[in-house]
Amino acid sequence: MKKMNNGKPRLHDGAVKALPLALMLAMGAVHAQDADSMFSYSGFGTVGATHSSSKKGDYVSTLYQPSGPGVSRSWDINTDTKLGAQVSARISDQLTAVVQLVSAARSDNTFEPRFEWANLQYAFTPDFKVRVGRTALATFLASDTRLVGYANPWIRPPVEIYSDTPMTNLDGVDLTYRSRFGGVINTLQLFTGRTDIKTIDGAGQELPTNKIRRARGLANSVEFGAWTVRASYMQSTVTFDLGGGTILDVAQRSVATGASYDPGTWFVQGEYTSVKLPGITPTVKGAYVMGGYRLGNFTPYAIHARSWSTNVDVGLTTYDQRTDTLGVRWDAMKNIAVKLQFDQIRPVTGSAGYFIRARPGLDSSNFRLLGLAVDFVF
Repeated sequence: MKKMNNGKPRLHDGAVKALPLALMLAMGAVHAQDADSMFSYSGFGTVGATHSSSKKGDYVSTLYQPSGPGVSRSWDINTDTKLGAQVSARISDQLTAVVQLVSAARSDNTFEPRFEWANLQYAFTPDFKVRVGRTALATFLASDTRLVGYANPWIRPPVEIYSDTPMTNLDGVDLTYRSRFGGVINTLQLFTGRTDIKTIDGAGQELPTNKIRRARGLANSVEFGAWTVRASYMQSTVTFDLGGGTILDVAQRSVATGASYDPGTWFVQGEYTSVKLPGITPTVKGAYVMGGYRLGNFTPYAIHARSWSTNVDVGLTTYDQRTDTLGVRWDAMKNIAVKLQFDQIRPVTGSAGYFIRARPGLDSSNFRLLGLAVDFVF
């Protein structure tokens, strides 16, 4: 993050470079679509600004962000701002390809665009499909849309759940099988793969690359009427570079469950997760419940989220906190939504929660966060 002469934050130069790159990809897709109907194109983005009432820590919405509103600055535009472009190709009735490029705040303080998805899919039948390449990690209710603000009521997903599994994709193979039983649709997904991620430490400094290997798991979702119920399990080996030539391999285990009920006028949903990284963190658990009501073009909503730790060994960092959220979504026009969101965050005594650059007294403070975002798809 660089500063202007007047002290106000502006996007890192990497963000400025990222936008033309994504737009070039988009324009290429448009020309391809004109030339041959096998190609299709879509995109999404968010322009957001977030304000924190406290100077006792930086709020970050993912473990990739090196700074945020709080200690570093009162207002921050990097927390929620992102741009994505996607190109799909229908090679045959059975074979399709997709590439998705996303520019968002990175651990190296840039907005470098990176491939979020890049895979080939072969449909043996309409209900049995195999994908090879980089695919979305099938962990949460919003796994496929967690980066697409327009597809969700909130400005950002609750960190108490979604930050516990920071990786969003895997390089590997997944299989999906869909079956129907009367009015019930069951979708089973098996996956295996690997990925590398770079996160930040409590001081906002970029850590050495974490290598996730031998990741494998399953996710199962059931849809019936207005209900969607989902459960997932994943295990992997995570390699941490602790410095000084010390390498630590840790067996990671995570489970997640969630359910949503959306009859149309109103909706309610909730999720729970538990992540184990023995020797690196305690067993981190999180949960949230959300409800909202659609009033024409306006959707007010409320969220209560909480994270807590078990199996806490001496010296391990905990992420215990509670967040209460009130917000409203305004569908201002086709493909554009404006959101206003207020969060009150309370780290538990002895914990910095998901804040970085913590200052004394953080764990006894109430943080008030104000967010404004414009989400769009095209």
